[in-house]
Amino acid sequence: MPNLARWSSAQLNTLRLALALTVSVLIAFIGGWPGAFIIPVFVCVLLSAGGPPIPLGKGLFLLLAVAILLLIGRVIAEVFLPHPVVCLLLVSWLLLAGQYWAIRGGNQLLIVILFIAILILPLVGMESKEVLDAFVGGLFFSIALAVFMCWFAHALIPDPRLVANAKAELELPSKQETYRQAMIKTLLVLPLLLMFYLLKMTSDLLVLVFVALLIQMPSAEVGIKGSIGTLVANALGGLAAVICYNLLVLAPSPVMLGLAIFTVALLFGPKIYSDAPSAQLYGTGLNTVIVLLGGATGTFGDDAGTDMYVRLLQLGAACLYIVGALSLAENRLRGDDSKTATT
Repeated sequence: MPNLARWSSAQLNTLRLALALTVSVLIAFIGGWPGAFIIPVFVCVLLSAGGPPIPLGKGLFLLLAVAILLLIGRVIAEVFLPHPVVCLLLVSWLLLAGQYWAIRGGNQLLIVILFIAILILPLVGMESKEVLDAFVGGLFFSIALAVFMCWFAHALIPDPRLVANAKAELELPSKQETYRQAMIKTLLVLPLLLMFYLLKMTSDLLVLVFVALLIQMPSAEVGIKGSIGTLVANALGGLAAVICYNLLVLAPSPVMLGLAIFTVALLFGPKIYSDAPSAQLYGTGLNTVIVLLGGATGTFGDDAGTDMYVRLLQLGAACLYIVGALSLAENRLRGDDSKTATT
């Protein structure tokens, strides 16, 4: 048995991520309850951040906040969905408020949950109240299970050298600039949301989860270099998912699924926990693998293969749209600002 005391923090983090992610994917695959697909997504988000485990009090507060946000999404789906114009205005306002909060340094995890609640739950509500209730309950249970799995992973593979990441002093933009950036992001998400609602794309919820994660990526809005980095990271994730899926077609079993996820996590882990500027991009790429496989491993027949490649095209198109539009909008606004400054 290896002496873990001699391992570096990056190596321990990678092993912890690989084990927790593998177990969470298998639980979601075997359990299959509504919203189970979110377990590995949140395990990846929580563990890829590095640092020590969430304190107990903070974790319980997080779950309370999750319950409140999911309740808000459920109320929108049940009360306001029959009134499309009012529903769209309310969702738009909450999207704008969430983007504003994110730019001002708000809790990124809670913001992602807010976006999932207001984007996905009204879409699920189009099915029936029973389906909506089951999905809300399953989603909360899945997020709670993800938090407890991260606690257990840290207890199983402890690292006393881990310290809480010091929150950097952000140079926050002015309130006017914050509002402008939040408005741009909100206007970019709304066309996708309308498309999902008008076409009733309830089978493609993972694409909206991907959009909710992607829109929070700071690298997606820092010009051409950052945009290319985001696209490359998601392309690598897509390639890894295609390779894993074809292996699963050859040997369709939970064991092969677990081995595939474990291997991918071991490959991505050292990059995620490095000090390189691209570290966060590899976390995004790993989430891309999870989102793609999560929607295609329910069955290993021909339909699953078709769904896999269709979802790959959907995520690719969403990534190109969000990243490209953000980059163009930011460059255009910078150009307008420089013209204004020179006049």
